[in-house]
Amino acid sequence: MLSLFAVVTIILFLLPFTPTAGLFLRRRRTLGPSPLSEGAYAPDHFARNLIEKLRARMALITQPVVTVCEYPLDDEPLLILPASMRRAPSECATKMSYALADVVFPTALACDKEIAAEGALVTGENASYRALYAADTLRVGRNSTIVRWCHADTHLKVDKSCRILGRASANKTIKVDAPCRFTTLTAPMILIGSAEPRAAGAKAEDLASVAGTNHVAREPVSLAAGTRLHGSVKAYKRLCVGAGSVIEGALACEGDIVIEPGCLIWGPIIAEGDVRIAGGCEVGRSGHPGSVVGEDVEIAAPAVIHGAVHARRGGNITES
Repeated sequence: MLSLFAVVTIILFLLPFTPTAGLFLRRRRTLGPSPLSEGAYAPDHFARNLIEKLRARMALITQPVVTVCEYPLDDEPLLILPASMRRAPSECATKMSYALADVVFPTALACDKEIAAEGALVTGENASYRALYAADTLRVGRNSTIVRWCHADTHLKVDKSCRILGRASANKTIKVDAPCRFTTLTAPMILIGSAEPRAAGAKAEDLASVAGTNHVAREPVSLAAGTRLHGSVKAYKRLCVGAGSVIEGALACEGDIVIEPGCLIWGPIIAEGDVRIAGGCEVGRSGHPGSVVGEDVEIAAPAVIHGAVHARRGGNITES
């Protein structure tokens, strides 16, 4: 009798949970694991999502936009700036803004919403922005902060003393003046300071051999100044490349990597520790990205990077 009472009690206790359990099991069978959205890791992922949403909203507006208009978007106010307006109003600081042509923002503006322009976008100095998109060129004014991301479909210019706390990307070039703080920079060509690319003009005799050899060491490695090496190098604790060296290959180290002035590194630079790149260096080549990854990444101007620079802890652009 006692056993029957216990069974009945358990059944009565679990009965309210039966619909929830059935729904959970059905979802597991029908949905399976949730896939990542396509392109989620692309540098311009957030920018593409934003501009597609803005253009879709604009397509629903039938009358011409000749003055600043406010429309709802995702339950938030959206300011649409007409093509005739070249200077953004201060109310853009608190509302998502969409300029239909080129636009210039005032100085010392603190914007906590996304901003997009169908033309060129120029920010004022001493400002703070959540996120920026430009269908043409994007210029971030001196001493400004980008909290999440910024993207230009052509060229991105970052003036002195800026902080890029999230992703910064461009489809053509990024130019960054020193000093500057960053986390991730991605573009076919990243110009640090007044640098100009020179890897395309490197001569065949700069390389040590045609066949090439990869070098793996279980100890720190220090390459002499003027080294010519056709192959990749992997080292332990520390890898130093002497001034004026040409390395056609990748550099990898379980510790820190130091690149002295005037080097050409034709492959990626990947460190579990920090990366220091001196002035006059170039990483990668046109059409052959040579990205840089490290904990703290410091790059001295002038320098050129083809691809991406990602600092897991923090990046710093300095003057030579």
